[in-house]
Amino acid sequence: MQPALGVTVQRSRFFVRMAWLALFIAFAGFLPTYWLPMVQGNSFPPILHIHGAIFIAWNALFLWQALLVANGRTPDHRQWGMAGIAVATAMVISVLLAVQSSYVRAAAIGMEPQARAFSSVSLTGIALFAILFTLAVRNIRRPDVHRRLMYCASVPLLQAAVARWFQVALTPPGVVGPPPVFVAIPPGLLVFTLFLLPLALHDRRTLGRIHPASIAAMAAVLATMLLPLLLGPSAVWATFTNSFAGLVPRS
Repeated sequence: MQPALGVTVQRSRFFVRMAWLALFIAFAGFLPTYWLPMVQGNSFPPILHIHGAIFIAWNALFLWQALLVANGRTPDHRQWGMAGIAVATAMVISVLLAVQSSYVRAAAIGMEPQARAFSSVSLTGIALFAILFTLAVRNIRRPDVHRRLMYCASVPLLQAAVARWFQVALTPPGVVGPPPVFVAIPPGLLVFTLFLLPLALHDRRTLGRIHPASIAAMAAVLATMLLPLLLGPSAVWATFTNSFAGLVPRS
């Protein structure tokens, strides 16, 4: 029985290390476009402050949950699960409100159609998060599946943080408004490389194969990162976001 216990601890430490990396990226990613401008006195819509606080809280909670499991405190991990459900629900709501807020700001400069096209990145990402999170909760009695689905659910959330550094480095001076959809692909692929390829290697090292839950979730994450290239400019998405944008109060 002792070797099996050792493997469990080894697996848990992998998720702890990656949770630390995710928290660092979630914070550092928004350093040039949110934290520093805010310190310098720039103003942001209130929903963006709430949105940012909720997403940082998720990454902190994800790390805390990984630490609890790694230290053998599984009952405490399960008790904190209700907090995870609450934060995840708030995240979904905050993304919807943040996207609506982006429509309003883009409309003020005549670029609402571009904002609605780019919203395919945020909305498909949070939809995948909700699906993987729900599946993870349903598989709580299968820890090997649960931890992998919860881990993969967090990956699309980091795409926006990484994209901010691409934005700072590559956006020409004077350019305003939402970017084209394709600019979200390189940050997404970088996040995939940083988090999901190590998961596959970890599975191979500890299990001798890639876990089926990892394969399914990795495929879903990659497909969701590429889907906006087709979905964002499409008439179907324009129809959907026209209805969604109609929910935003107009001044």
